[in-house]
Amino acid sequence: MVGTGFIAHKMAKEFTSLPTMPVVAVYSRSADTGVAMANEFHIPKVYTEYNEMLADPEVELVYIATPNSLHFEQAKAALLAGKHVLCEKPIVPTLAQLDELLGLAEERRLHLLEAITTIDQPNYGMAKIIAEEIGDIKAVSCTFCQYSSRYDAFMNGQTHPVFDPAYCGGALMDLNIYNIYFVVGLFGDPKAVHYYPNRNANGIDTSGILILEYPNFVCQCTAAKDYSAHNSAQIIGTEGSILIEPSSSTCQKLVAIRKGKEPYIIDDSDDSDVTPWWFVALSISNFLIVPQDTVKERRIRAMRSTVAVLEAARKDAHLDF
Repeated sequence: MVGTGFIAHKMAKEFTSLPTMPVVAVYSRSADTGVAMANEFHIPKVYTEYNEMLADPEVELVYIATPNSLHFEQAKAALLAGKHVLCEKPIVPTLAQLDELLGLAEERRLHLLEAITTIDQPNYGMAKIIAEEIGDIKAVSCTFCQYSSRYDAFMNGQTHPVFDPAYCGGALMDLNIYNIYFVVGLFGDPKAVHYYPNRNANGIDTSGILILEYPNFVCQCTAAKDYSAHNSAQIIGTEGSILIEPSSSTCQKLVAIRKGKEPYIIDDSDDSDVTPWWFVALSISNFLIVPQDTVKERRIRAMRSTVAVLEAARKDAHLDF
């Protein structure tokens, strides 16, 4: 475990529930936070020097859950040390960095994977299947607007990494990435990308609308950290539609409407024992036990497509970091 923040705690809980994914060490720059996390999840080792953890032969895979700007160097160091890498989204901000990491992983016969809830949710897999049954796609709309618990502090002058351009923060990178993964996993690369952000004075996008153009339809992806909304993802075709709620990140409820058929509804939102992160941990564990080329290729393709869209969107909106 690299990092001890919110998402690291979520994933540590899921890892420790799986006998196939024992957590043997945690790295933190602060010994206090590292020890606290180790005590909470019964992790035997705490490191305050990253390279020392990478030298530990018991560590086989490094899970990176640090600010976005640190992902590339930490992932690269792990691969060079012979460790598999699971990195939180967004894995890196540019295709050049991603391809460098993928090249290192291939050279060393290692796995480089991105942790993002969308692609491992069962209802997302079902949406892929049903999307083939709703005719020609005419429109896609994804909304993920979630008022940040750190936004008020940000407005009062405290800049957390998620609102800091120096740390590759912003609504596009933090929330709209789920919408992008949802779309490119279903429809591949768009032919054009346009991003219309709402900017803070420091240049960060606190919210924004992303437009993805495909040959026969247009997709709108809205994400915000400065307001909330009723979140969903909707795919509309000539023969029906698919509605995903509450958002593209969890896909807990799916409603499919198809001509000539009864509505098809799956609702997992009441299953409080299973979290979105559990599906991520389980999928990664299953892959590491029995790696499949098709699974690896699908995840790599989704990673590259998403990073390409993120990079194109920032370029279009002149968001520089």
